[in-house]
Amino acid sequence: MNASYPGIRRTVVPVLIIAVWSVSYLVLGLLWALGAPGYPFDAGRAGAGNTLLDPLPAAVGGSVLAVSALVAGVVAVLAAKGPLNRATAVVAVVAGVGLAVLLPDVRIMMTAGYLPVMLAAALAGQAEFSMIASMLTWPSVNLLILMAVGVSLMVLGTRAMLGGPGRPGSAAGALRAGWYATTVAVAVPVVYAVTRFGWLLGVPVGISDEFLAYIAEITPIGAGLSALGLLGAVLTVGLVRPWGEIWPRWVPFLRGRPIPARLPAYSALAVSLPITSAGLMYVRQKLGGEQVGPAGAADELGAWLPEMLWPLWGAALAVAAMAYLTRRRHLAHGRRP
Repeated sequence: MNASYPGIRRTVVPVLIIAVWSVSYLVLGLLWALGAPGYPFDAGRAGAGNTLLDPLPAAVGGSVLAVSALVAGVVAVLAAKGPLNRATAVVAVVAGVGLAVLLPDVRIMMTAGYLPVMLAAALAGQAEFSMIASMLTWPSVNLLILMAVGVSLMVLGTRAMLGGPGRPGSAAGALRAGWYATTVAVAVPVVYAVTRFGWLLGVPVGISDEFLAYIAEITPIGAGLSALGLLGAVLTVGLVRPWGEIWPRWVPFLRGRPIPARLPAYSALAVSLPITSAGLMYVRQKLGGEQVGPAGAADELGAWLPEMLWPLWGAALAVAAMAYLTRRRHLAHGRRP
């Protein structure tokens, strides 16, 4: 790698992730296209889901993965030599969005959201540990790998596009955009939580009494996921409030110190990706006439409508995170408010 590249240290990790994946999946993609076993995108097999590649034959899907790996490998090589130009940066971001957002389905969201809830339920004797193991199948692990690579590509691309001097905008403008995005990013999980906590308490919010009785056993899981969503909503508010920039007084050892701008921003971006991909899957299913939720949910508005808002939630959270990061950078460099 070019030692004169000023962002070399921050570039090493994503470049290595992309390079290793590129070599591995270039070979695997070609093998899967030729009929080798282990292809993770097969809607007819156990553990498969509803990704964009599931309806396609392995010959096509394997070829898509091989081409994606080749493109990602070229980006990694160019990034290792020096800063990406704008055209290559755009290719990196587009490829990253494809791998991390458009291609996956709800399984990443389930792994990140349901896994701790299911673990707590299993420890309390309310669920079987086998249900947890069922989430960690090869198709699900494959999606986690693709998301990690997609994020790495987006990191390289966005750093190249935003890393130059003289970026337009102002801290005040970023704060204004952040407020709008944060409002949306908070409202959607609140709407989702109202339905799920209502069901847990026996209130049929958006559904019939009969359907509530039918899903009574799984309402604690939905409420647990809603609790995580509400916690995330509270943390999202920090992207536009002073306590999101300075550690509060009740935080030991860190109180009063500035919060590293990338910590909340990158955390919010990481959460926004599985939310968006899961929501897009639900939208695809609904538009395609497929079942969303348990059997009989199609006639229950509250059982599927909140999920249709998840892409909006994820996009708003990403915008809020970028606005926060932009504002903090403007303030750190003493630019106009």
